[in-house]
Amino acid sequence: MSNLITIELNTVAYRIERIHSIHSFFAQYKVDTQGCALAMNNQIIPRAEWQTRGLSDGESISLFQAIAGG
Repeated sequence: MSNLITIELNTVAYRIERIHSIHSFFAQYKVDTQGCALAMNNQIIPRAEWQTRGLSDGESISLFQAIAGG
């Protein structure tokens, strides 16, 4: 069984090691997350969960600039 999975970040595919958390993936690929919100499979993931939330094969991540207002 391969230790690699494929995830998608803003429509770009990445082949990564299975052990990555959201936080460690962003750190390894130097993704700037300042002021951003994140959704995985169309569900918002609070920043407090980024260090513990693992990644699974085929997951789709949307990282977007958070905008205040209504």
